[in-house]
Formats: sequence, C-alpha cells, structure tokens
Amino acid sequence: MTRRFLVALLCLGLTGPARAGLNVFATLPEWGALARIIGGDAVTVFVATHARQDPHHIEARPSLIARARQADLVVANGAELEIGWLPAVLSAAGNRAIQPGQPGYFEAATQVALREVPVRVDRADGDVHPAGNPHIGLDPRLLARKRVV
Repeated sequence: MTRRFLVALLCLGLTGPARAGLNVFATLPEWGALARIIGGDAVTVFVATHARQDPHHIEARPSLIARARQADLVVANGAELEIGWLPAVLSAAGNRAIQPGQPGYFEAATQVALREVPVRVDRADGDVHPAGNPHIGLDPRLLARKRVV
C-alpha cells in the first residue's frame, strides 16, 4: 500500500507549477503520520480527527471544508468509515482535484482485503459496515498483505 501512496504523493508533487509543498488532508491520525513519514519536508499535513474521536461521527465543519479546499491530496481510510462527513466536506470544498476517482484522492481500504464483510446488511444488527471492517489500521498484519485483484 505504501508504494502506491508514495507514487501518488510524487506524481502530485511533480505535476503543475512549482510550489513550497504538498498539502495533505488526512482523515485519521494514522494516515496523517504515514503522509508525514513518506512526504517528509515536502508535505504539510492536516489531520481531520484525533485519536479520541469516533471517525464515524465527525461534523463537516467549515474549518474542515476550508482545509479540503486547499488540499492537493486527500488520504482517507475508506470502506465507508468517513461516509457520514467526508463526502459533504469534499463536495462543499469544491476542489475537483481531491474528489474520489481523481489522482488527488487516495483511499487506504482499497489497497487491502477487508475482513468481516457481512453476508447481509441489516441495521437491526447495529453499526454495520457493508464493505467490510474499515478499521484496517488496528491490525498491522492486515496492512502488510497485498490485495489480490
């Protein structure tokens, strides 16, 4: 996963006019830390959440929208972990470069095989993750595996 992430950082940093650095909007602290490690002094990283927050329930605040508007790269967890707030932030930011499907949008969950994919999705079962368990950062062995496509 880090190889593709590094390529995304490098490609974004090498396209367009010269600038002081790459602005990264990370949704979770672990992805912000990874961006800082990979990007070093070439990146400025903003992390939208902190470790004591539930990433399922973040408010799409104007401050997050402003940060997304200035971002060159969004590093999201994915697998619908941020479904309640990230789409609203990205839409309101009006930054085409960081929309899903664009080179400025990286989703970590697409790089691993998700576990605990439900056979059926029923809200009666509580907080259901239709794509599978999005908490990939909690198991370092999962991050080390290559996804077979």
